[in-house]
Amino acid sequence: MRGLARAGKRASEMAFNAGGGAVNWFPGHMAAASRAIRDRLKLADLVLEVRDARIPLSSANEDLQPVLASKRRILALNKKDLANPNIMNRWLHHFESCKQDCISINAHSTSSVSQLLGLVEFKLKEAISKEPTLLVMVVGVPNVGKSALINSIHRIVTSRSPVQDKNKRATVGPLPGVTQDIAGYKISSQPSIYVLDTPGVLVPSIPDMETGLKLALTGAVKDSVVGEERIAKYLLSLLNIRKTPLHWERLVYRREQFNEDAFNSNEKDYRDSPRRRRRPNNSDALYVQFINLAPLLQDMVMEVQRTLCSTFMDFADNTEDENELESLIDSQLVALRKVFRIPHKPFDETHGPASKKLLTLFRSGKLGPFILDDLPDNQ
Repeated sequence: MRGLARAGKRASEMAFNAGGGAVNWFPGHMAAASRAIRDRLKLADLVLEVRDARIPLSSANEDLQPVLASKRRILALNKKDLANPNIMNRWLHHFESCKQDCISINAHSTSSVSQLLGLVEFKLKEAISKEPTLLVMVVGVPNVGKSALINSIHRIVTSRSPVQDKNKRATVGPLPGVTQDIAGYKISSQPSIYVLDTPGVLVPSIPDMETGLKLALTGAVKDSVVGEERIAKYLLSLLNIRKTPLHWERLVYRREQFNEDAFNSNEKDYRDSPRRRRRPNNSDALYVQFINLAPLLQDMVMEVQRTLCSTFMDFADNTEDENELESLIDSQLVALRKVFRIPHKPFDETHGPASKKLLTLFRSGKLGPFILDDLPDNQ
């Protein structure tokens, strides 16, 4: 792990970032929302701080941390399905060693969110004996999955509740400067427990380039603020510094072997089937071959991984040198244009369309599970 450490720091300091400036996104509605959240936090009996499991530290709102540290708090590392599970376990151990309750979740999974609700109820046991009504507040930066989590909680709770309690919603109060209210869903009647949803907010000034680029890469900052090509180059620099394409070489080979074995097996089953014996014509055989090969030929993810692997392995220069690494990244984006079937335009040296498609694959987890933050040195 330490051999790969600070890959994000090195990638953030490369020349393609020099002209881009600091990564900051704090529109007016976030300022109003931040003030409203601080006011509501005083009333909260427990805070669910949702972070992106791929960036467990970078997705924390540092401005809120002093306030959150004084509250009952559960860290919910969402999108665990997109994070490396082995490293995720080490992060959970890290937070446990810091005496911080932490759980990794998938906000779209009923069982995962049910586990989180169980932890919430356990943490509120002490407060239940003192207060007739309890407030659980959900906070986090944009696009960490707060809305998906709230929707899952609402769905689970309404499935448990009697018909007359379904869709019961409490409006706690208007959020100044924002069209939507901070709204609460009742998740328990005895005692009364409400979960309060809040808008995603960032800090007014993101502390460093590395944090800003990680937030942009995972979708917490709008692509238009940073630029898709800049974000894609940051992603490729991370992958190359970490030598991820070398891992993909083995992965692609195993997939190809699996598909070849599966095709051979299916072809044998077809030859031996009664239908094949009844209709011994070439058109059927060719059709079966086509439908078995089509997924392999059209497997965009495998082709992207194969392309990044081959360009990395064929690169003769030193990737430790910043200028040479940038040259590799440019050649990879050119190669990806062909993979994504993006028409070449004369005098167009930009890589916007290829960058956008690459980012979509990464953010959806198609390129594999990743954790971009480094564990603290003592872990």
